Amino acid sequence: MEHWEDYYGLLQVHPQASTEIIQSAYKRLCKMYHPDVNPDPSATGMMRRINRAYEVLSNPEERKTYHRDWERRNEKPSSRVEVRERVVYINRDDSDGGTPGAGTAVRNYFAHLRRKDFKSAFALVSNEDKKCFGYGAFVEWQESVSALYEVGETRLKLFKRYGSFKTAAGGKLPAEEYTVTLSEKEKTTGRVSEYTLTKYAVLESGIWRVYLGYRDLAPLMLQFKAMASNPREVQLLTLWEKHKEYNDLAMGMPNRMGLEETLEKEIYRYKRYQRPFALGVFSVSIPTYVLDPGTRERVMKYAGYVISDSIRCVDSAAWLENGQFAVILAETDKIRAAAAIRRITKTVRHDISACFDFDIGVVAGMAEYAGQKGRDIIDVCLSRIRAASAQPEKRIQV
Repeated sequence: MEHWEDYYGLLQVHPQASTEIIQSAYKRLCKMYHPDVNPDPSATGMMRRINRAYEVLSNPEERKTYHRDWERRNEKPSSRVEVRERVVYINRDDSDGGTPGAGTAVRNYFAHLRRKDFKSAFALVSNEDKKCFGYGAFVEWQESVSALYEVGETRLKLFKRYGSFKTAAGGKLPAEEYTVTLSEKEKTTGRVSEYTLTKYAVLESGIWRVYLGYRDLAPLMLQFKAMASNPREVQLLTLWEKHKEYNDLAMGMPNRMGLEETLEKEIYRYKRYQRPFALGVFSVSIPTYVLDPGTRERVMKYAGYVISDSIRCVDSAAWLENGQFAVILAETDKIRAAAAIRRITKTVRHDISACFDFDIGVVAGMAEYAGQKGRDIIDVCLSRIRAASAQPEKRIQV
């Protein structure tokens, strides 16, 4: 019989989670279960399951197919939801493996949310959180959530203890990290889903409190309010927020986060289909005697345009920072990549000098993918730029 697994539950994400949330959850779980950091014999098997879940959910086509199957398996009539039984389950003394006061704080926090007793829930929130947001913002956030979802049964399990846990407000406190598995009912559809998240309890003046870790609740409130008022609006809002996060609007190009996201896709293609690729980084320098900020900005924008116009449609260009651009050369080995980098470098210098009355400097570093992480291959290129800059006669370092 074919084994089926809930990949959403395994990665601890909501079934409607965006790609970046899934990627973030995957990275967090790798830090927990990768055999290099977790000596538990079961960690290797768990990591294989996590990798498989991420492989499916990070691929749009595979996720679409999997999601249809997930919806079919998770269709549950709302009449089967017994609220009374859930409340009893929430408040019973589960053996979570943690300090009694810490586990109780987290468990009671969710019990208060279930009863919409937001005042009691806020009383359990850490003082470190209260430095970042007040009671009014907390209640507004929880009301926007409860308009869409109803919290159901909750299970806790201790994952890790911290002797000195650094909070968003800068404090350092003893803490315990819990894996919280809970079910929630979507009020619009009546569907009940179960997923897993992480919650912390911190010890403040001898009292265990729930640590949420949010610097600002406004983005969360905006998201849930938009979901409640107009599903299409929240979809567009999410797309726009992602676009701003992964692109530099002033330059009109992807930023470093956008570059790393594209690199992850190329790495996936390499691992699955053995398609080689290379990364080139260009450092553009404008003469110091060009003092006008507007002119310097126009030169950089034009350099970005020339670089983007000089690559193939299967390649990708991005703006890093401080006059640095990057180009992903898809399905390109080291020799062809080096030739492409030389051609782009020559084109940028020629076109800039043709449009402005001065020459610019362009130093490039290039690396073929060899199994490293996306951010690491960027660092390799930057280090080669530094090496090339130390040798004025050598503009390209491979």
